[in-house]
Amino acid sequence: MRAESYSYRKFFNYPLKIWKIGKGEKSLVFSKGVEIRQILLAFFLFGILFLFRGSINAILPTALQLAFYAMLPWMIAGAICRSRLDGKRLDRFFIGYFRYLHNKRFSYSSYKPVYQPQMKKVQSYERFQ
Repeated sequence: MRAESYSYRKFFNYPLKIWKIGKGEKSLVFSKGVEIRQILLAFFLFGILFLFRGSINAILPTALQLAFYAMLPWMIAGAICRSRLDGKRLDRFFIGYFRYLHNKRFSYSSYKPVYQPQMKKVQSYERFQ
């Protein structure tokens, strides 16, 4: 009989987090941790906002610009990372969605690809007696 193996499923259900930055007394400690995917998504949103900084800065007063560029991407990234799309995490949802977009051109039967010219033939049915 096969020996029991360790299941990594429990490990991968939890996102990667940063708990502490620095060493010693001057370290910055996060009690709940900061998710790495939230940091990456916040930088991505900051980049998008930075592309449109000319029109955004024309609307916002100077005092609010720093808060807008620092806090808004972080809050939006946090809300997106906490939301569940179709019961999945954000990254798993997009991985599945892009796999679907890539594979929807192909048809499978019994886990084998169906010959494409066969799919394009006109189907005809015999009368049932």
